Amino acid sequence: MSRTLPTARMPKAAQVAERLGFSYQDKATKSFRAAVSDLPEIPGGAKIRRVITGELDGRELMIFEASYMVFTGQTMLQVAYTFYIVHAPAWPRTNITSRNFFDRLLARLGRAKGLKLDSPEFNIRFKVTSDDEDFAIALLSPQMQEFLLTKTTVKWRISQGRVCLVYSGTLKSARIESSLQRIRGFWELVPQELERW
Repeated sequence: MSRTLPTARMPKAAQVAERLGFSYQDKATKSFRAAVSDLPEIPGGAKIRRVITGELDGRELMIFEASYMVFTGQTMLQVAYTFYIVHAPAWPRTNITSRNFFDRLLARLGRAKGLKLDSPEFNIRFKVTSDDEDFAIALLSPQMQEFLLTKTTVKWRISQGRVCLVYSGTLKSARIESSLQRIRGFWELVPQELERW
């Protein structure tokens, strides 16, 4: 017989999930792990935990953290990422990733790799690669570029019929709702013709 923890004793992420009407599991199932194993931030030995699932505005939603250890030469260091994933049309694979300091310098000189868009600031802050540049240009309207510039330390990955918002670090329970609002902000700016892709 399974026992349900009193709300006050539940992990904070589980409390937030319950309040929002989502489901929570401390560890990912094998089928869940298989469904997200293609993401580059999740190597084979990564632990996937604090899994939240449900629906956000009619779209299937998954929230979780993945972590693994790396050896730095003198010590072991934990690397962690948090993912917010929502179902999407079968859009072409597109990655919107923040540039590092050196890459931003190259971008200022007009020599960095990636798709060039309307906003010079966006081009300096983000690298965009896509299997279909016409799709990426349609998605990344000037309004979408402005929206994405409000948080330049995240990655957006589009593939396999989903949109992934990726943060560095472990899942922050206090930021779940603001991250859901960030996803809503993204979808509000998706052109209707792409919704019907």
